[in-house]
Amino acid sequence: MRSSGFGIPYSEIRIPNSIMPITYANILVVSNDAESLEELVENLRLLGLYDVIVTNSLAGAETLALEQPFDVVLLDMSLRDQCTNPEEFFARWKSQVPTPVIVTGQLKDMDMLTGCVAMGAADYLLLPTNTTLLRARIRTHLQRKRLQEQALASLHAFNEVEKLADDLRLVILPLGISLSAEKSFSRLIERIVERAMDLCNADAGSFFMRTEDEKLHYVVARVASLGLAYGGTSGQEVPFADLPLFDAQGLPVLENVVTFAVHEGLPINIANIYDEMEFDFSGTKEFDLNNNYRSVSCLTVPLLTGSVLGVLQLRNARDPETGNIEPFGAYQQLVAESLASQAAVVLQNRRLRLRESSLLRYKRELEIGRDIQAGFLPKTLPQLPGWEIASRFYPALEVAGDFYDVFHAPDGRIGLAVADVCDKGVVAALFMALLRSLLRAFVQQSYYRSVQFGGHEANMGIMDAATEHMDETALLDAVRLTNSYIGSNHADTHVFTTLFFAILDPLSGELLYINCGHLPPVLRGVDGQEERLMPTGPAIGLLPDARFHVRQVTMEPDDLLFMYTDGVTEARDPQGEMFGEARLRALRDQHAGTSAEDLLAAIESAVREFTAGGEPTDDLTILAVKRE
Repeated sequence: MRSSGFGIPYSEIRIPNSIMPITYANILVVSNDAESLEELVENLRLLGLYDVIVTNSLAGAETLALEQPFDVVLLDMSLRDQCTNPEEFFARWKSQVPTPVIVTGQLKDMDMLTGCVAMGAADYLLLPTNTTLLRARIRTHLQRKRLQEQALASLHAFNEVEKLADDLRLVILPLGISLSAEKSFSRLIERIVERAMDLCNADAGSFFMRTEDEKLHYVVARVASLGLAYGGTSGQEVPFADLPLFDAQGLPVLENVVTFAVHEGLPINIANIYDEMEFDFSGTKEFDLNNNYRSVSCLTVPLLTGSVLGVLQLRNARDPETGNIEPFGAYQQLVAESLASQAAVVLQNRRLRLRESSLLRYKRELEIGRDIQAGFLPKTLPQLPGWEIASRFYPALEVAGDFYDVFHAPDGRIGLAVADVCDKGVVAALFMALLRSLLRAFVQQSYYRSVQFGGHEANMGIMDAATEHMDETALLDAVRLTNSYIGSNHADTHVFTTLFFAILDPLSGELLYINCGHLPPVLRGVDGQEERLMPTGPAIGLLPDARFHVRQVTMEPDDLLFMYTDGVTEARDPQGEMFGEARLRALRDQHAGTSAEDLLAAIESAVREFTAGGEPTDDLTILAVKRE
């Protein structure tokens, strides 16, 4: 350790201080005069200025000033013998060390002191001095130095903002437009990473996309110095596993810097990952070990568009001139964030376009499904002498779970059905189509077998009593077989259907029916009395071996059979009140004696007025049969 002329080591002498300093500063005292040095040190101790370092040589002063920053240098004229060319010394000092130098000396040294000021010294101070004058001189130059530093910082910040504005205008915004035109998703992500690496002078870059199952998927990874390229158009799969955003207990994973950026939505700038204790960089360190690489600086930026779509990560910023690895600066972080914002907008627009395309395709498929479903409904209702049949059907969605059917059965009979699948949308529509097809098929099959069997026995001269109950058998078999098929094959869907299914004999007015948990249809007589046709079995699909019972009523002249689904009674007004049974009964009373068509038209108009034209919450189906 080098020493001052009077035994004080010049390498570092810290002045103890019992009070808070007036102005904190690092001061270098350069003197070969023990008496002057002792006076300065004592005055500095009284001022409470910290970190005073002493040296007794000009060469030592230059070395120390290059090794660590000082705020003020006090240079005593006792060292003038060590400087053969003061002008050259001050010129060299100003070019290498931006620290103000206050030269000190006695009154007899005044000419030399003023000459030093002319050659580059910031000020001079006559010795001996007092603490008041010393404090004033040091404070003046500290303030001047601080102002200069602030001015330089402001200029640097302005230059960075100006450069950022130029980069935004000339590079990043055009890049966003260029990226928007990129059709290949792989190439799009690849260009984002490569451009970010270029703009931020990064040696490595990675891009993660957030998946629907809440993971971060590696899409692209690049390390320029190693020549490694994964993902994108490289043809090489990224060999790194996806990163889960939540653990097994559903808690957010915050140990990884990338997942942390997603959860917090904030950029994270780390100077050296090997000094970082908050995040787990074990995966990065393992990569370094396996590839003879050294990851140092790391910048992680989330892609925000309300939610986080993905993450851009850059590593190892390089000085453009020396190539040395350095931390990512404020400018580089701003550039990365701006680029990430552009990329987020591009990716979000791309996602919206894809979703729009998918929705349009789905909408078209629903329209096709609606057309197909419409084919399952009666295109025209049977016209029977002495009978009127009317219907209304309005699906809440593109496709419906309600359905009704009116069809000709053998021997002049008419099949009637109204059903409500306990679901909406595509699933309900599929079950509607299945149920309608099964009912029709099983009814026709039952009649066919009965006719064939009856004809065969008749040829043998034998009359079987079962043929007298052909309608009841066909009705019961159709419901039982349909329920058994759905309950046995589709129980895992947990979808069931309420159904009112009947066979009408137009000649006698006899109506055989099975009510499978459906809203009771109303049989209204000419006298205004109403009979409800209550359930005779459970809903279709609940129990594969359920028991059903057939009931019979007779429709007299002017009787009206009214069948409907809960889309009528459960229609709601803007305040949430339901239409209800009472309003429906009042409409039937009000239109007693009118045609079935007039009654249904009145109900339709009343429901629309009640809901104020709002979107229906459920399918609406009405079927009415009147004997004239």
